[in-house]
Amino acid sequence: MKRRDFLKSTTALAASAMVPAPAIWSSAKAQSRAETLLIVSESGPNNVDIHGVGTNVPGYEVSWNCYDRLISHEMKDVNGTQYYDKDKFKMELADDMNVGDMSATFKLKKNATFQDGTPVTAKDVKWSLDRAVTVGGFPTFQMGAGSLTKPEQFVVVDDHTVRIDFLKKDRLTIPDLAVIVPCVINSELVKKNATEKDPWGLEYTKQNTAGSGAYKVSKWTAGSEVILERNDDWKGGALPKIKRIIWRMVPSAGNRRALLERGDADISYELPNKDFVELKEAGKLNIVSTPFSNGIQYIGMNVKTPPFDNLKVRQAVAYAIPYQKIMDAVLFGLGKPMFGAPAGTPTQVAWPQPHTYNTDIAKAKALLAEAGYPNGFETTLSFDLGFATVNEPLAVLTQ
Repeated sequence: MKRRDFLKSTTALAASAMVPAPAIWSSAKAQSRAETLLIVSESGPNNVDIHGVGTNVPGYEVSWNCYDRLISHEMKDVNGTQYYDKDKFKMELADDMNVGDMSATFKLKKNATFQDGTPVTAKDVKWSLDRAVTVGGFPTFQMGAGSLTKPEQFVVVDDHTVRIDFLKKDRLTIPDLAVIVPCVINSELVKKNATEKDPWGLEYTKQNTAGSGAYKVSKWTAGSEVILERNDDWKGGALPKIKRIIWRMVPSAGNRRALLERGDADISYELPNKDFVELKEAGKLNIVSTPFSNGIQYIGMNVKTPPFDNLKVRQAVAYAIPYQKIMDAVLFGLGKPMFGAPAGTPTQVAWPQPHTYNTDIAKAKALLAEAGYPNGFETTLSFDLGFATVNEPLAVLTQ
């Protein structure tokens, strides 16, 4: 994936592998669920606002379906796999886009409404973009990737026209408006639920959607279930065929697999790669695998805290990781190796870049001794339980 073609980035000190996201469809969907989709997954959202602090990947998925942007990326097919086309855009809340030398002007759809029936206006667009560049964290970082950093850049021309002024000529500005972060929020609704300490209403939008997207959250029981209902007044594109999505959290991979094989669930994703391989070989379920274009499994070390503030310790850890065992026993060959690049290989204009480390315990021990830890040291490996099917065996092998 070429530079900046990703929604989010992480700082990885010892990247091990990119992982695919297999989605598995049951072919035995009951007719009574013809307009209802039942999804089961390992974990659910911790926040349904993409601007929220620490919003996880399932939270992104809810936000993507419940909020519109001015524009979105078109899709393209590459060998049967769907990818976002970074060079082509489609209108979502905008009806027209005019890109000039140092600004872009967007005309809004005059019939677009939020899910409570309130018309979408240019004031909502400006407030939402102001919010994205101000709240900090990942949203502000992502906006900055396209040189969108100041509220003054977003100008209300009239009720249905907004202009975005460029700080400089940046080929990433327009693509950055089409990713998940610059979503348009019902500003008046959120402001009613904001406080002096929370001027952007982050606590309200953490649990309530306030968008104009194709779906709206009708019920959310944290850690258990999310129910999304179709927004029949959606103007951002062709109305989805599915009226209702029931998304249940089933932590046990074995239970998720059983639900699929019995036809009691329609879709699951991120099953253990072992199950993915076995189900694909059995041929009874529909299997689709799309690589995570923005995901890396890695060991992250806090460079401000001993002993990881010592470069040689970090290098020792990098030599100690059992890379190939992880590829074979955890990812079952379904990841892209991010290790073992030949020394002296020129860096490409692409993300991510594999590093040159391979497993070498002798080098790891020697580096630890040089760093003042000849007998090693104890530390803690922590991982997100929401992705335990990959993270737990990875951490055990590393241990």
